[in-house]
Parts: sequence; C-alpha cells; structure tokens
Amino acid sequence: MKDSQPIHSTSTEPLLFGHSGHAESIAGSTLASVLTAYLEFYASGSGHTARAKRLDGGKFMEFLKRYRRLADSSALKVKDWDFSATQHFVDECLKGGEAPATVSRRLATIKHMGRVLSERIPGFINPARDVKPPRLQVLKPKSITSLEVEQIKERAASRRHEKKSFNRIRNETLLNVLLDTGLRADEVRTLRLGQLDQLLEWIEKVKTKGRRFRTVYITAQMRPALRDYLTLRSDELERFFPSISTSQDARLPLFISAYRAQVQDPTSFEMSPKSVWRAIRECSVDTKLHPHLLRHTYAVELLEESRDVRLVAQALGHSDVRVTMRYTERANEEVAKALEQVRTAQRQKKG
Repeated sequence: MKDSQPIHSTSTEPLLFGHSGHAESIAGSTLASVLTAYLEFYASGSGHTARAKRLDGGKFMEFLKRYRRLADSSALKVKDWDFSATQHFVDECLKGGEAPATVSRRLATIKHMGRVLSERIPGFINPARDVKPPRLQVLKPKSITSLEVEQIKERAASRRHEKKSFNRIRNETLLNVLLDTGLRADEVRTLRLGQLDQLLEWIEKVKTKGRRFRTVYITAQMRPALRDYLTLRSDELERFFPSISTSQDARLPLFISAYRAQVQDPTSFEMSPKSVWRAIRECSVDTKLHPHLLRHTYAVELLEESRDVRLVAQALGHSDVRVTMRYTERANEEVAKALEQVRTAQRQKKG
C-alpha cells in the first residue's frame, strides 16, 4: 500500500491503515488507501453487510471529491475528511431522497472507519464522531402470520411434488431451516455440513455479522426432513463426485449446488446469494418473500411464545439487545386495544 508503514496495534486484528506515529503523519496520506485497508478487513466477504460497506465507502469518496472540487478521488487526503464534510454528506443523501435508515447506515460505516483509526493513531480524532444520524421512526420489523407460514410450506411442498428434482427438495429444506432457526441468508448459504452435530440438534460455530460465533438449535420437528435431505444430498454428490471423501464432504456447504463445482474448492459448491433469494421468493403466496422476512417471522414467533427479549437476542445472534427490542414495538391500534381491555377489566371489577 502506498504511504505505508506498519501500525503498532495491540489488537488481535491484522495491522490496518499502514501508518505509525501520530495524527500529523496520517493527515497527508491518501484517503483512498485508508478506505481500501478498512474495506479489506471489514468488508472482504460477499455478504450483505460487506457489500453495503463497500457501497457506502465509495459513495462517500465520490461526494468528497465533489465537495473538495477535485478531479479525481485519488487526490483526496485524510485531512480532507472532517466534521463539516461528513455532515454535508448526510444532508446531501437526505436531500437526494435516500431513506433515513439508509443514510444512518452510511454514516455508521464512516463513523466506524474513523473510530478504528482513532484507536490506532495516537492523537487522531474521528471526524465523524459528533455527526448526528437522521431521526428514525422505530418500526416493528415486518413478519408473516402463522397461517401464511403454513401456506408457504404447502407451496414449497407442492413445487416439490410437481417436479421431484434435487434442487426443489433442497430449496424446500432451505426454506424450512430458515423458518426453524432464524439464520440469516448468508449464514445458511455458507453453512458447512461439518457444523451439524451427529444428532442434528445443533449447528456449531455460526459466524455472526459482528465476527462472533454462536450455536444454533434445530428443533425436533425439523430433524426428520433434514435427515431425508441429507440422504438425497449424499446421492447427489455420489452422482457427480463419486470419489469424494467424508472429510471433504464435511467441508462442503449443507445446501450444495453442483453447477461448476470443483472438489478442491468447497466454496464452489455454495449456492449464490441470488439463488437463495430466488428459492425463497418462489414459495411466495400472498406476501412476496425474502430470506430476512423469514428471520423476522422466527423472531416474532419466539418472542410471543417466550416473552423473553434476551432469549430472542441470543437466538438471533444480536450482540446488542437494543436491536432485538425492535420486535417489541406495537402499532397504535394495538396500544388502543390493550387500553380498552384494561379499562373494561377495571369496570368489571368495580361492578
């Protein structure tokens, strides 16, 4: 990387941003090199969060080029990034019609990059630290009803009966696993066979968005269908790759795609993000489905049954319970109905 010398970091993370010394030493460095180093570590994957970070970083660089009236973003220096520029970026995004939630996410990416820098460069102050995100209306995430869940399961089973192919059976199992575990699309897409225990009760070492790991439970209701799928999966692998070993199989995805797959590259067996999305969307009945809608449904059902926000946070892999609290939001009509029930109950007691 240009303008680079190692950073002296006490973190277990790789050395970032290629600079040592104090804030003055990095002020004249290219902002592009800093952004590139940040994205290489925090947004190197193919997941939604990684793609969003890359998009946010690129959009900010394009804005800053215009804001500083430069011909090329490669001419930007770290010193060109300040509070005023960040605030104007937020304002421009909002004026351009972007949703407050999207703008908040973009700002969160920029703030995080600044925070990482401030932790590693003595005297460096995060330029975005004091920029306030736009106000957001807290809404309960959309989910589908238990009746709709049964309908989409029937739809998936119907599609399997129409054409008894491995892909349709795989897609039906994928749908049911998402509903049963609340996994994110990328978590289930990259899930390896070796992460399942022998009894099919637990999925181990599921990597979360925050680079942590959690263990995910598979219910007894889901296990028979999962066992049936695993038998068909073995047959599918035997058909295309008869010489594959048990140890190699354990490193392959649970939900495999044989298209252009190569045994020496386990990732080549993964379904693409679009394939996962399409597999879920094809099971839509009334509501247009997407994988995260199934995760919301899982969360709402679990919260309504358990009444335990912390339990739901752990099941979802949320590091901050405040994220899970979104599922406790209620519509005005629900508040009104509850109040009417309370008043009715009070009148009945007095009578």
